[in-house]
Amino acid sequence: MSAKKELKKERLVNNQRRRTFLTWTRVVRYGLRNFTRNAWLTVAATVVMTITLLIILVTAVASSVLSETIASQKDKMELSFYIRYDADEDVLRNLTGKLRIQPNVQSVDISTSEEEYKKASKDNAEAWSEVVSQGIAPTLASVIHVKLDDMEQRDVIENFVDKDPQFQEWIDTSVTELQDVEARQETIDKLSNIMSYASRAGAVAAAIFIVISVLIIFNTIRMTIFSRRDEISMERSIGADNYFIRGPFLVEAELYGIIAAVLAMAIGYLAVSKILPSLGSYIEVAKTQAIFNQWWWAILLGMLVLGFLIGNLSARMALHKYLKKTNY
Repeated sequence: MSAKKELKKERLVNNQRRRTFLTWTRVVRYGLRNFTRNAWLTVAATVVMTITLLIILVTAVASSVLSETIASQKDKMELSFYIRYDADEDVLRNLTGKLRIQPNVQSVDISTSEEEYKKASKDNAEAWSEVVSQGIAPTLASVIHVKLDDMEQRDVIENFVDKDPQFQEWIDTSVTELQDVEARQETIDKLSNIMSYASRAGAVAAAIFIVISVLIIFNTIRMTIFSRRDEISMERSIGADNYFIRGPFLVEAELYGIIAAVLAMAIGYLAVSKILPSLGSYIEVAKTQAIFNQWWWAILLGMLVLGFLIGNLSARMALHKYLKKTNY
């Protein structure tokens, strides 16, 4: 007896699953039919959604490039202290040791007088050979390069060097300091301002186009509901549930977002592949391009989810407002 009950229960479960699958299949099919029925509205909704997602993607890539450029500029910033060429290794070791124990110091490197001479000879071999041929023995100051964790607090190190007796004894005052800390700091400040402005502008543009996308999809679903009002009444009269009635509209709107995400990703990928390498001579793009190439699938997935959600929420707003009036 229990075996018959179990068999009957299993058949009921299988029938329920079969009905659910058939309902889902029909919902998807009707949604695809709605998607292709109004070609102009479909194109308009998809294009606006594509622009929306593309703006979001471009804003993210631009922010990444600017952040990478700022980080690169900060990494190149350092303080340089010129030490007289006749300072021996012990003197250089003592001076660098004093700097290493100072707060905010990240690293200290020495370029000795001999190393500076070799570097200058290599960079301008013709000029140096002429100097040597005239019997002049060129001597260059050693250089202590100091990198800081926070370059905005470099005054602390500069004040320490100015007050330390040993530094004052060996600092080569005849050398004009050629460091570009101030220029680099100014560049970083400008880039930070640009990044802040670009982020705000991108967020505003994305918000505007999201609203436009929602309105277009909202009105597209509204028109679809209006054109199918007799069909919806018939479905309701023969016992169709809310899922079956609302489902095709949700599928239609979600397709707008999914197709737009694929198109926006394709356009964005081509732009990143073609445009970013040409900008490599002016700004830092290598890390951003590597991340984009390696994680394109995750970016695409995120855009698919975003497009899906925008379409789904837009359709639900239209369904809630217009089907509720007719008790659907």
